[in-house]
Amino acid sequence: MLLASRLAFAQAGKDCSQPTMRELGEWYHRNYQRADAELNKLYRQLTERLADPSERELLQQAEQAWAHYRDIQCAFETAGARAVPIHPVVVSTCLWEKTRAHIEDLQHQLNCPDGDPTCIHHKKEGGG
Repeated sequence: MLLASRLAFAQAGKDCSQPTMRELGEWYHRNYQRADAELNKLYRQLTERLADPSERELLQQAEQAWAHYRDIQCAFETAGARAVPIHPVVVSTCLWEKTRAHIEDLQHQLNCPDGDPTCIHHKKEGGG
């Protein structure tokens, strides 16, 4: 984790040996924001692909439940670091990791092979 941040700071022309806590926090928060934007894009694509309104409703409910789980789970996992300056970095890292894993779930739904019973294959009329 810290190696990746040092590489990013080196590429940005910064002294990578001593990034400040604020810089680390901002870097990890930006990574989380990028992953969240990718997640939202995949969610929209999957929603558009679903032909059945009840399936779209299930997806919406699943996404809301997942977001709640992610937030509560990261709060739990990072509770021990609340009193230390690195807490924002730890929280952003947790959010990023959970979001990346969920991106893989949505990508699976969008790209799974025909016949896979764990996937939704219905498409809207005229949709792709």
